[in-house]
Amino acid sequence: MKAVLNGLATFALAMSLAGVASANDDWKGGDAEKGEKVFKKCAACHTVEEGGPNRVGPNLHGILDRPAASHAGYKYSAAMTKKGTEGLKWSEDNLFAYLEKPAAFVPGTNMTFIGLKKPEDRKDLIAFLEKAAGHTK
Repeated sequence: MKAVLNGLATFALAMSLAGVASANDDWKGGDAEKGEKVFKKCAACHTVEEGGPNRVGPNLHGILDRPAASHAGYKYSAAMTKKGTEGLKWSEDNLFAYLEKPAAFVPGTNMTFIGLKKPEDRKDLIAFLEKAAGHTK
């Protein structure tokens, strides 16, 4: 009986990890050119060019794999700063989730943008941010 329970536990763990892996791949396959168009929704508050200024929001150049709330010269909300000190990094997976509904991902964030409902828009925006920073995958 113990062997059966151990086997079931192992199977359940494997299935949950497989689900996480597939969920974490949702951002892949974006189109950077389409993402540049999506970025226009962000451009009122953010810049993306290297050395670009902060606006209402921080410059996003090189955001991928950067710790949250770490862009020099920008004053982040207490909620975002806390996430950064807790170890949040802007991986593709985290950006994909954050961009869907920022206030749900970081409750208390100053970002008032409601989010991008369409997964394709989020994928494309991430591809654009990667390209703008000179990353290739």
